[in-house]
Amino acid sequence: MTRRAVPLAVLAAALSACSASTRKTAGEMAETVFTLQTGTMSELKDRWGSGPFRDYDVPPDEMVPLVGAVLRTKVVAVAEEPRFRRVFAKERAGKDAADDFYGPAFRSAVAVFVHPVDDAPGRCRVEVHAVQRGPFHRGSIDWEREVPPLLDEAVRRRGTTPIRPLR
Repeated sequence: MTRRAVPLAVLAAALSACSASTRKTAGEMAETVFTLQTGTMSELKDRWGSGPFRDYDVPPDEMVPLVGAVLRTKVVAVAEEPRFRRVFAKERAGKDAADDFYGPAFRSAVAVFVHPVDDAPGRCRVEVHAVQRGPFHRGSIDWEREVPPLLDEAVRRRGTTPIRPLR
C-alpha cells in the first residue's frame, strides 16, 4: 500500500464502522480536508475592528438594514444582526444558491461591521471583510471590491430609490 493510500484506507475503515448520520458528518469532514476548504464564518468574525474603514453620514442603527439591502442585491443568504451591528452574506452555488438558511455550504462570504463614531451619533464607520471557501470552492463575487461602492451609492440615494433584492 502506498503512503498516500494509508490515510484513505483508515478513513474508509472508520466510515464503514460509523452509523449513517455519523458517516455523513465524517464524509463532510473528509471532503473539507481533501478539498482544502479553509474560509470560515468564525474567521470573518475575528477580523472585527481590523479595518480598513469607511465613514458614512448615517446613524449605525440605520446603516445595518441598508447594508443588508445592498448585500441582498448580490445573494439571497443575508443575515442582519442589528444588536451586534453586523451583517453576513454567503454566496452559494448549485441547488443551495437560492437558500437563505445559515447551514448550507458557501463559496464565498462577507461580513460587514458597522461601528458608531464617538461624539457623532449621526455617523458610522464600516468595514468589509470576505473569505473564499477554498481553492476548489471559490465564489464569483469580489466582496471587498464590490461592496464599498454599492454602499456609497446606497447612502447617496438613501430614502429616494428603493434597493431591489436579487429575488
